[in-house]
Amino acid sequence: MSEWFLNSDRPLYTRQPEPRDWWTGVAESLYSFLDFSDAMLRRSLAVHEAGHAVLNMAFGIPIAEIGVRDDLGKVPGDGFAAWVRTCGNWSVPYVRYLAMCAAGERAQERWMRELGLWTPERAWVVERCASSDRELIADSLRTARGMELHFGDGNGTAGGMHYATVQAVADAALAHLWDRVLRLAAAVDEHGHLTGLQAAHHADMTGVAIPCDEHEAVAA
Repeated sequence: MSEWFLNSDRPLYTRQPEPRDWWTGVAESLYSFLDFSDAMLRRSLAVHEAGHAVLNMAFGIPIAEIGVRDDLGKVPGDGFAAWVRTCGNWSVPYVRYLAMCAAGERAQERWMRELGLWTPERAWVVERCASSDRELIADSLRTARGMELHFGDGNGTAGGMHYATVQAVADAALAHLWDRVLRLAAAVDEHGHLTGLQAAHHADMTGVAIPCDEHEAVAA
């Protein structure tokens, strides 16, 4: 495995090292390292959630809605800047669930690379902002398989799973659906909020998505 870095302010491993201005306390927020305009930040958040949503739909996990907040998460204490909400009863192989959880982070990083926006600092921010997704993966592994999620070189043990393996599975799944991720991200960016069926329509996945309400209207 390539080198991973333990962050100084919390027990979190990232592939990219902390920027100096973070661990020295100079920077005031993670967004300062992104250095995106509001329009670019909004699209970045939409791509993250579209990555989750498209794999949800591809794997048969019903989604109720997808959205991005107008304040883009800049107002403290108001919850996530963007989100996907699932609904209904579903059951999928745990490896697919893990890939779906990692898909937002991986979609965001791929999008930055394709647009020439990738920098180590921006990639680090994407990893930091995906910490809740990583916690879902760790909890799922522990509950379903009695396994621990590992990061970094040499900190894994027998019976565990390295996060790089989860990332590779997510990358492979997204590769086959990347055009749909980008279409859905554009629609979320434009509308701000979509129902599950609307999201399936924009991603051209109505044949595999399982909407919560089959009678809801589809926005063009």
